[in-house]
Amino acid sequence: MFKERLSRTIAYLIAFLLLVSGGYAVYWLFTLPIVGALFKAVIVVFLIGGLCAAVIEFINWLIVEPYRNHKRLEADAERETEGPAE
Repeated sequence: MFKERLSRTIAYLIAFLLLVSGGYAVYWLFTLPIVGALFKAVIVVFLIGGLCAAVIEFINWLIVEPYRNHKRLEADAERETEGPAE
């Protein structure tokens, strides 16, 4: 039992040290001007992509879906007036 607890404690300490050192490395990277600018550019690209996706979804909701529903209703009405299939 002692070995298991000791190995688990050591594993948690190593994981904590990796987390802290990784956070410090990321903080150090963001102090460099080129990395900060690159990070800002990536954020802007993702925001523009998200905005484009939102606009496309809005247009789909506003125009395309009602048009498809209208065409579907027209096709249903046309099928009903054709008469019995023989």
